[in-house]
Amino acid sequence: MSYSYVSIISLTDVAGFAEAGNTWAPEHYRALGATTTTASQAIMGGDMAGMVAVSFEFDSIDAAMRGQQAFYDDERLVQLMQDHQVHIQRRSLMRIQAEFGERTGEFGSVLYMTSAPIDDATAQTNFGHNWGHIQHGANGMMAMTAVATGAAPFTGSVVTSTDSLDDLMAASVKNFSDPAVAQMMADTQTQVLGRVLVQRLF
Repeated sequence: MSYSYVSIISLTDVAGFAEAGNTWAPEHYRALGATTTTASQAIMGGDMAGMVAVSFEFDSIDAAMRGQQAFYDDERLVQLMQDHQVHIQRRSLMRIQAEFGERTGEFGSVLYMTSAPIDDATAQTNFGHNWGHIQHGANGMMAMTAVATGAAPFTGSVVTSTDSLDDLMAASVKNFSDPAVAQMMADTQTQVLGRVLVQRLF
């Protein structure tokens, strides 16, 4: 599986930042070694409301580390940060353990979770069962485990992409009402710490 290097940022011009992400910036991100790049703004999410999460996907931890350094060697990307007064609030590295569907949709949900360590085979099986419910309200779902998050309470997250958060919430209720899901969560000591609802920028 690949790695997602996620920066949580604050900035003054979200629209301008999004425009760059939808036009010229992806070419620069790929030059850093990132295979994909996405950004979403937290709309409903407590103290994260208004923050933007930018995710760069890399094939390895080494590639993510080198890509982070290369970012600051790219004059146009540095200028983009300066023009929009980008301030990095948190930088984390996650490993993608399981993924289903497609990363498309106007909206998204991020569940912050804690659990005992889960091996990849178990993650694929368990989240595959979850996807059986969630797919009725979502386009895609990605489960990630923490690699380097600093002193944070969560050990993983589940990111879901959708065109309708109402449909996603209905599917989520059915998922968490499933006794098999409750048993899987008990077996892996999984707890949901919180949810953030986001709007996709690029």
